Amino acid sequence: MGMIDVKELLEKYKAGACTREELRVLEEWYESWRHPDAKPVQWRPDEELTQELLEDFREIRRSRETLFRRGTAGAWWKAAAVAIPIIGIGALLWISRPSVNTPASGPVLAVAPPGPDSKRFILLPDSSTVVLREGSTLIYPDAFTGDTREVTLTGEGYFDIKEQSGKPFRIRSGKLITTVLGTSFNIKAYPGQPSVTVTVSAGKVKIEEGGSNKLLGILLPDQQIVYENETAATKPVKAAETVAWIKKGMDFNNVPFEEIARRIGEQYQAKIFFANDALRKCRIRATFEGTETLDEIMYILCTVGNATYTIRNNEVTLNGDGCMKE
Repeated sequence: MGMIDVKELLEKYKAGACTREELRVLEEWYESWRHPDAKPVQWRPDEELTQELLEDFREIRRSRETLFRRGTAGAWWKAAAVAIPIIGIGALLWISRPSVNTPASGPVLAVAPPGPDSKRFILLPDSSTVVLREGSTLIYPDAFTGDTREVTLTGEGYFDIKEQSGKPFRIRSGKLITTVLGTSFNIKAYPGQPSVTVTVSAGKVKIEEGGSNKLLGILLPDQQIVYENETAATKPVKAAETVAWIKKGMDFNNVPFEEIARRIGEQYQAKIFFANDALRKCRIRATFEGTETLDEIMYILCTVGNATYTIRNNEVTLNGDGCMKE
């Protein structure tokens, strides 16, 4: 992989916008960087990364490595979390590295950028969906195998889980384990906060204490459990109010198509291109729940914006005659 490819992936990684395949490629590259059979470094002046990008990346790697030490991700990811040395002021120069053997599947780390109102939409291997709130992370496998589907959440996320008979879905968040078969609910479990909160929008979930497997409660729609100081309390709530953060920023009132595309691209980790520049300035009115898939979002936007779209490898191309003049 050349320097241009590495730089592009690092920038996407920093923004929390890598696809699973891009993340795998980047981690494989870092594995090869530390591989004992790697060739000596050959510096090229035309291949540079700024010191700021490297410093930011080092901080991201450090925080994520700490997260994996706490969780259950396993040694594979931790071996790939290699700190990057900064050589000289302003730049580090790289070349392609030999490939190394890596597992066919492994943990994936999804991160929602820390900016205000930033969110990240994740499509899991079983077609379940998760919306992460800003600064939150989700660890999940490349494929769900075995008798259960299990992920680890740090921060806050809204889950819409597809039912699979005999294969429950489990979320580890702080000291709690939430088990469901098919439902939608919100979990809030930020590091440093004394409580973990689970709110159910639809279906039924079982809440257990991690380690002891002590049953803390079974929640129905519009119920919430708050776990703090090894004590759990259940109460009725309006789930729609608790998860209102999901919809924030998804109400577009006379907004240029170009701006909507930028915001949707960030949330769905997609590159959106305009084959016809006339579409960019078209003003669109549309409102979304925040839990729709990228395909559903683009269908509605293009219907409203007099456009067509194609999606391939998480890249969207928009085309059409442009907006109708008012």
